[in-house]
Amino acid sequence: MSIVNSTFNNYPIEFKEINPEDFTKRFSLDGSTTIRNSFTIENNGNKIIINPNNDGYINEPLQENIDIKNKNTVVINASVGQGKSYSIIKTIKRYYEDNSPQKYVIIVASPFVSLVKQYVNDIHNDGGIPKEEIFDYNVIGRTPDRSYLTKSVHVVTVNTLLGNPGEDGFKNSEAKREYLTSLSKHCEQNNVKVVFIYDEIHDSYYNFKQEYIFNLWKWKKVIHKNFIISATFNEASKIIIEYLAELTDRKIKIIESKRKIFPKKQSKLHLHYSDDYNFTTNTKEIKNIIVELVRKKKNIDILCYSKSLSKDIINPKGDIGKELRRAYGINQIKDCTSQLASNSREENIEQQNQYDNSMCNVGTNFKTGVSIKKDNHAFIIIMPPRSTRLHFKNQYGIFSGGINSVIQALARQRTKGDIHIILSKPDKFNYNTLVHANMNDEQLKQFKTLYDIVEYYAVDKKVDYLKLNRQHLYLNKFYQQELSGYLQNEINTISNTSRNDLPPLKFPKLETFILDNGEDYLANRYKIFGEDISAYLTYASITNQFTNCRLENIFARKNIIFSEDKVFQELNNFVKKEKFEERLALFKGWGTFNRYYEEFKATLYKNYNVLFKKTSAEKPNFDKVSKKVFEHKLLEWLKANFYSEEITSYSRADYLLDCIISTNNINVDEIIDPKIKGRVLFFRAIRHLVLKIFSEVKEYNKRNKLYYYIETDLKNYSTEDLNYISDIEKFINSDELINKVFGFHRVLNNKTTDKKIKSIIRALKSDFLMLDTTKNKSRIKIGNQKVSITKVIGFKYFPNKRALNFFDTRIDWEQIKKNRIELVGEHEYQKMQNEIDEIIKKLIN
Repeated sequence: MSIVNSTFNNYPIEFKEINPEDFTKRFSLDGSTTIRNSFTIENNGNKIIINPNNDGYINEPLQENIDIKNKNTVVINASVGQGKSYSIIKTIKRYYEDNSPQKYVIIVASPFVSLVKQYVNDIHNDGGIPKEEIFDYNVIGRTPDRSYLTKSVHVVTVNTLLGNPGEDGFKNSEAKREYLTSLSKHCEQNNVKVVFIYDEIHDSYYNFKQEYIFNLWKWKKVIHKNFIISATFNEASKIIIEYLAELTDRKIKIIESKRKIFPKKQSKLHLHYSDDYNFTTNTKEIKNIIVELVRKKKNIDILCYSKSLSKDIINPKGDIGKELRRAYGINQIKDCTSQLASNSREENIEQQNQYDNSMCNVGTNFKTGVSIKKDNHAFIIIMPPRSTRLHFKNQYGIFSGGINSVIQALARQRTKGDIHIILSKPDKFNYNTLVHANMNDEQLKQFKTLYDIVEYYAVDKKVDYLKLNRQHLYLNKFYQQELSGYLQNEINTISNTSRNDLPPLKFPKLETFILDNGEDYLANRYKIFGEDISAYLTYASITNQFTNCRLENIFARKNIIFSEDKVFQELNNFVKKEKFEERLALFKGWGTFNRYYEEFKATLYKNYNVLFKKTSAEKPNFDKVSKKVFEHKLLEWLKANFYSEEITSYSRADYLLDCIISTNNINVDEIIDPKIKGRVLFFRAIRHLVLKIFSEVKEYNKRNKLYYYIETDLKNYSTEDLNYISDIEKFINSDELINKVFGFHRVLNNKTTDKKIKSIIRALKSDFLMLDTTKNKSRIKIGNQKVSITKVIGFKYFPNKRALNFFDTRIDWEQIKKNRIELVGEHEYQKMQNEIDEIIKKLIN
């Protein structure tokens, strides 16, 4: 549905603030505070608020508040898209062009290896600094050249700077150690001051563990200034600010830009809610959106929560991969997934998987730091499905860090275009908590109306609205009550015990907990902070929280629940209420059941989230068993509805017989579609074996007894019989109904060929013969031996029955569309199609 959401036009944007009180006070759970004198907050203890210019950028007011000569730690809290990285490059240029006797080296610490080259290029292009003056740390270890000592700007990764070797390493490489030691000593010996720039600090906070902080003290004598920059600070960032400010005489300067929305710069945001438990390349929302945008000739990029799903999307053998290659070319699809194995590359080679603005990028590594600047662009973001929600810790891939990762991902699109997000339905919202969000009555009504459309049907713990800037309270409360509080007696006992010459035993402080586990705790404990990432995305989209995009459309299938004991009545009510018959009158009018059946199902599942409540179940669902029961009943109902007759049972034998009759006159050699060809061959094989079974029915007329019988186990099979049995096994998966509704695939679950043959024959005998159900089988003498037989009471064979045709020539709608576009042109075709859609809407309404 299209959204006109003017009620939230001027709704304030909530963001994580960095305030002087974070460093000058300590907060207790009861709300009281104590004064800290550890840090000096410049600007008379106040943070500086700056306004973006009319184009939304902050460079000019930011430069006015940066004194490059002053030794301190500068915290820059600016919104995404306000040009903070560009501004800091201009600051680098100021240091580079400074003519004072004091010399400076600027070290830019990137959160990711994949962004280093981009920083190097941007510093050269936007800062006007010669390439020969910029050192790219990626060349460390490839050359013995130590000319880096005289370069003015160095671009490294944060984990290199702090000596973090990664999960599977024990220390930084010797080459990196040598580089850092040599550079720090060179600066000390030559009185060169060092300026550190930590851009996108939210993505590198995990490096700042205590054992790694010691590496920064290597620079204590030469450090001049820290710049700590982010649009999405977190609680861990505050600890990092304190660590870094300690190296700059404990002086902190806070600069915060106002969050402003510029509608002319906002992209259109489209939310596509999927009911799939797992997301695959066959998930309708994923496949349909990608294919549709490609066919509209959009320039697309696909950011995916999962590396494996990204690989599946670009797989050249898959449907989506083929579509992408047809549209952009074989060499224009960029795999942007990590090349790292166990956190390191086997060879010291240059990164090959970085985002490229000239290509179609698909992957996981451009949710931050990248600026997408393409015309006619559509940015597709695939969020984690419901299956990734685990009890203790989510498996959200690149979005495991919570809501900051979502904000950063959306901000990648810098040129106005379209953003399409595929996400699972969020849990129900506790609307009572929105009193803390300061919504007026109209806003509350609008929010509830839109959220109700997409919420997940299951009863679960509801989503509470919580203020972002109260996260420290929640972390402190958990630490005090659940961690240290739980062990307080033991902590006190150990602190008062003499433990000389014993291993150290000291309970981690609150700050250590926040730095090591705080962000994961918030993202896994509180739904609005990331535990239910779809809930946050929905809340933020409705309330206009994203500066670079605005909610345009919501696409979600309605929940529709059918009960096993009332399914036929509910289907009648459903088609009447939703005007299904009007939508499908054309297909019913053609008089072909197969088209009517398939179109009814396709329309139902495309527009509705079908749930089915079995009589024995407590809750509705749509697992394999429920779907089988529902689709069997749906088939019976559709058959009656199509022919305007009473509802009667429809068995597997009925279906097999209908398909046998329908395939009698089909020429297999003329079939192009391999799946349809497989279906025909499957039912041809069934027909052969059924006729064989009929031929094996004999008459017994001896000793005043007359009946028909068939041997319990048929033994004589010709080569032709065995070939047909092989076809059944080969092509059984070509037909969905025979397996998913009628369960015929179970007859092949036997391991040996002999058992499979017996199982197939047994099933077909049961389907097409009325057999004596007496447990004790009769034995009669045939030839020289006695054999076990089953009496045949009758045949389930109706040669004059009206067969449902499940085989008919399908219309190639895509080819018809292409032909029409070639005839009248794409613009005229779309215009005509829109007119037809309007006419259909009026007819339905």
